[in-house]
Parts: sequence; structure tokens; C-alpha cells
Amino acid sequence: MNAIERNCTDKFHLRKQKRMKQSYIKNKQSGVSLIEILVTTLVLGVGLLGVASLQVASVSSNQEGLFTSQATSIAEDLASRIRSAKMTTLIPYGDRDHASLVSNYAVVGEIACDPNTPPANLCRVNGVTAAADCNFTDIAIYDRWEACVAASEHLPQGKVRIVNVGNRISLVVDWNSLSEKMDLGSKKIVNANCASITGDVDRNCVILEIVP
Repeated sequence: MNAIERNCTDKFHLRKQKRMKQSYIKNKQSGVSLIEILVTTLVLGVGLLGVASLQVASVSSNQEGLFTSQATSIAEDLASRIRSAKMTTLIPYGDRDHASLVSNYAVVGEIACDPNTPPANLCRVNGVTAAADCNFTDIAIYDRWEACVAASEHLPQGKVRIVNVGNRISLVVDWNSLSEKMDLGSKKIVNANCASITGDVDRNCVILEIVP
């Protein structure tokens, strides 16, 4: 083999080695791109999980806010009825005094009610049914029943309690804060003052104090 042939052979081998090296580098770079895609997918997945968690927390918080608003509305409505009943104690020579007002509305424990069984005397217009002629005790019973029904219909396991503390009446509207969040996997949101009244650490509440 002369010098020219050796030179051609060397060039051929050099070109072959160069092509093999380029092919190796190209294959190696393809592997790096795949790893980068996997890492990107992982980072994106973690980010989406975080967004989903925030969304669930937002829904849970908004739901609890709705329950609190409804409970506040029920408590304020009952408070306005008690204040209206108080006006009858101011009638001169009337047979209704302040002590009977408090005793008629304040009950021990939660108010029991059946939405399908109203009191014997409907003291307010109910649809086409005219209001009955109610005495002081009948009005208190009817007001308690309506508040209790409203809580049971608009709140999860909703209940109403009226607690007499000295010259004040505490209106407590409570509900199960945990039951509506089981499907969301969220933790309960509870007012720390509720457990001593309801006896249940899973129940949230709204407490409204009035001086009748």
C-alpha cells in the first residue's frame, strides 16, 4: 500500500469515527431531553396538586362562611322577635312581666322541633292559614319552633339553643362543621367557645347575646 492509499484509508477511518462520535452525541442528547421532559412533568404535577389543594381549601372556607351567615340570620331574627315580645311587658296594667318573658324563651339545652309538626297555635300568618289568637307563652313556643326549623333546614344538623345567663339571654345557633367537609378532606372550622355550650368539639356556632 503506497502513501496515497494509506492517506485515503486514514481519512476514511477518521470520517467513520467522526460519524460514530456524532451519532453517539446525538443519542446522548436525546436521552437528556427525555429526562428534562420527565422532570418538567414532575414539577408541573406538583404545582397542579398545590393549586388543587388551594381550591379545595377555598371551597371549604366559603362553605363555612355561608353556614355562619345563615346561622347569624337565624339568631338575629329570633332576637328581634324576643325584643318585640318585650314591648308587651311595657304595657301599663298588663299581665306580662319581664321575668315571664325570659322564662318563656329560655330553655334548658337545645330546642327540639319537628318541621312537620308545628305548634298547636300558629301565631303568625302561615301561607293561607290566618294567625291564631296566641297568649304570651304561645308566641314564645312558636318563635322557638320557627327558629329551630330554619336551623335544621339550612344548616347541617342545625340546632338552636337559648341560654339564660343572669339578665342576658344567649342565642346559640350551631351546626356540624365536620359533616359537610368529609368529601373535601378538609378540617373542621370551629369557634373555640362552642364546645362548652354544645358539648361537641365538631360543632361550630354563632353566639348572639341580648338583654331582653
